[in-house]
Amino acid sequence: MGNETVRQLILGLLCGGLALSTMSCHVRDQDPALKTIQIYDLMTALPRATAHVHSAKYMARADALVGDEVRPALLLHPAASVDFPAVQLPGNAVLTFRIGIDQAVWDKPGDGVDFSVFVVRSNDAAVKVFSRYLDPKHRPEDRHWIEERITLAAFHDEEVHIKLVTAPGPADDFAYDWAVWSAPQIVLTDTTIPTWQ
Repeated sequence: MGNETVRQLILGLLCGGLALSTMSCHVRDQDPALKTIQIYDLMTALPRATAHVHSAKYMARADALVGDEVRPALLLHPAASVDFPAVQLPGNAVLTFRIGIDQAVWDKPGDGVDFSVFVVRSNDAAVKVFSRYLDPKHRPEDRHWIEERITLAAFHDEEVHIKLVTAPGPADDFAYDWAVWSAPQIVLTDTTIPTWQ
C-alpha cells in the first residue's frame, strides 16, 4: 500500500466514511483556523467527586427547565458543595458552565441562591474565582440560564480541584432553592490539528 493510499484511507476515516473515491471532507494542511479542544468534563467526573450536602436528595443529576430551556444539569440545593477530582491545568485553561434556578419553583417562597466556584490548590488553599446571586422569583433578569467563562490562567501548571458551592440568599432562606449547574467543564487546550504530509 503506497503512501498516498494510506493518506487517503486516513482522511476517509477522519471524514466518517471508507469510500475513498467519494470523499467530501478535506483537511487543510496548516490551517490556523482548525483547532482541537481538550475538555475536562466535571459531570463525567461527578461519580469520583466528594459531595457535602444536607441530604442525599439535595444533589441529583436531572434535566432542568430554566427560561423555557431544558438542559442536563446538576441540582445542588443549598447549603452544599461538590469537590471534583484534581486536574492539571495548562496556562490557557478556562472554566465554563451555566447556572440557574429551576423555573418549577419560581412561584414558591424563597430568596434566591448564591452560586460560587473555588479553585482548591495542592496546599488546600481555596481561592474563590466566581460568585453570583440569582433570584428569579423576584428578579425577571435572572429568569434564564446564565452562561459563565472563568479564566484559570492564575493556576497555570498547577494540579487543582474545582469546587462548586451553593448557599441560600441574604435572608438565609433555604425554601425551594432548586439551584442547577449545567455543562460545567474545563477547556484545557486550544491547539492546531496535525499537519498531513
